[in-house]
Amino acid sequence: MKRCAVGIDIGGTKTLCLLVNEDFNVIGSVKFKTASFKGVGKFLRELGKAASSLKALSNNKGLSLAGIGIACAGQVDCDELKIKSSPNLLRLEGCAVGKFLQRELEASVRIDNDVKMGMYGEYVLGAARKCRNALGIFFGTGVGSAAIINGELYRGASGMGGQIGALLAQPVGGPKAALSHGIVDRIASKAAIAGEALVMAVKEWAPYLHRKVGTDLSKVTWGSIKRSIEHGDKMVEQMLRARMRVVGIATSNVVNFLNPEMVVLGGGLIDSFPLLAIQEFEGGLRKYLVPEVGKVVKVKPARLGKDAAALGAAYTVLKNRD
Repeated sequence: MKRCAVGIDIGGTKTLCLLVNEDFNVIGSVKFKTASFKGVGKFLRELGKAASSLKALSNNKGLSLAGIGIACAGQVDCDELKIKSSPNLLRLEGCAVGKFLQRELEASVRIDNDVKMGMYGEYVLGAARKCRNALGIFFGTGVGSAAIINGELYRGASGMGGQIGALLAQPVGGPKAALSHGIVDRIASKAAIAGEALVMAVKEWAPYLHRKVGTDLSKVTWGSIKRSIEHGDKMVEQMLRARMRVVGIATSNVVNFLNPEMVVLGGGLIDSFPLLAIQEFEGGLRKYLVPEVGKVVKVKPARLGKDAAALGAAYTVLKNRD
């Protein structure tokens, strides 16, 4: 009997559940609002319902469910199958979501960080396929990243390996820089870019954006920033270009150290500004690379989009034949 797996991506806004067969074709999907603020009980009921429907589908298709892979924003406990801490899922912290699904579906479960699973998905199925060494950087609410070294997902001593977002890019302010604007996450996260764009709008340096969002930060999305640039808000464009170039320069230290074949860029920022963002990042990156490193490394956009983390999580289950 052919095998399949359920891959689940638990994000701050939505939870995506995919049923994936051995050929890594998606044969079923369920998506629902995470709404963790409504409590753990409601979330688990929604999750159990979604996962059960996909298990039923696997039975109808004559497939054997190999297990469930979970990708979750924040820090997770891979042994206890629970969410340890997550700024976007505060009400779910401490929730043993994996053990819940074990009981509900009587299936084996694995859990890991969503960025690591997203990069793993890109490594086995997407942009970094066939690479032995690759670095992935994803620009969303924060700047998340992960590394593949010698064909294996790199975790580090405490599971936090590969953190590009914590790199010190602008050493202004001494030791306190890491707590303010000195690190990559404070330069290229959605919050950082949106905040700076809103300042420009309020000062009327970005008149189109000001007309559209006023002083409401919640209205400053990647889409509104894109439209702002398209309608002639040059200072917003210059700000975005400068920030991506700084991130490229900061990342050159890691790329020189790891000597990867590829850097994969993904997330909402890259989806909205693929040419601009990658061009500026790569310009900053290559300016400081050792020649032998620069000759082999490629910079590519992620291919799997919003399915990456769920697909990566499903793959971790399907590759395991114990």
